Amino acid sequence: MARRSLFAKILGFLIGLPVAVVIILFAVSNRHGVEVGFWPLPITVEVPAYFLGLCTMMFGFVLGVIATWFSGGETRRRARLAEGKARRLEDDLDHRTHEVEDLRKALPAPGRR
Repeated sequence: MARRSLFAKILGFLIGLPVAVVIILFAVSNRHGVEVGFWPLPITVEVPAYFLGLCTMMFGFVLGVIATWFSGGETRRRARLAEGKARRLEDDLDHRTHEVEDLRKALPAPGRR
């Protein structure tokens, strides 16, 4: 797994901190209750408005993660295939190197002909 650079860590912190502050301010300022009805069922639940907003944001985040995962599937497949091909080529090169060394040992020394 690749390690994150210092620049990426700082950038993540600079973006994540304001987002966290906005979410906290949203939760503090929207504590009043909101009735939520589940349409086909005769059930209504009163939840804080921030809870409804945070659940909606989390649902969107999860959908984004799933969409990103599926869109990267072809790239991951190609990377697996390339890794397997590289491994096979390295094994073949290692085998050929041993063959060459065995042939060099079997031949007489260049000055002894």
